[in-house]
Amino acid sequence: MNNAEFVKNIYQSVVKESLSEYEDLFVNTETKDATDPYWKDALNFFAKLTDDNKKMLFKIIEQVQVDTVSHVLGVFDGVVSISDDEYEIEMKINGDEELLNGDLQDLFLGYVEDKE
Repeated sequence: MNNAEFVKNIYQSVVKESLSEYEDLFVNTETKDATDPYWKDALNFFAKLTDDNKKMLFKIIEQVQVDTVSHVLGVFDGVVSISDDEYEIEMKINGDEELLNGDLQDLFLGYVEDKE
């Protein structure tokens, strides 16, 4: 797997599949069936939204996911700092000598932009 395949797989798994799971949860879960107080509140909130606002909510969730993945990939690339300590992360696929990280954030954002 190369870095382009890696970011594509991250996008599919973390953004698209989890967004689909959120949509399924919101659309197909009855408030009476939710046991977690947070989900009860979230489902009640969702039920009050217009169809257009529901679509907008899912767009917001998707953008937050993209921003979060981008930020984490920036950490892996060494362009986003998470502490005052200097560190270097080297990511490799088992058996490969080539580094996977270095431009993951740019590749990911490019991939997302191409999807739009």
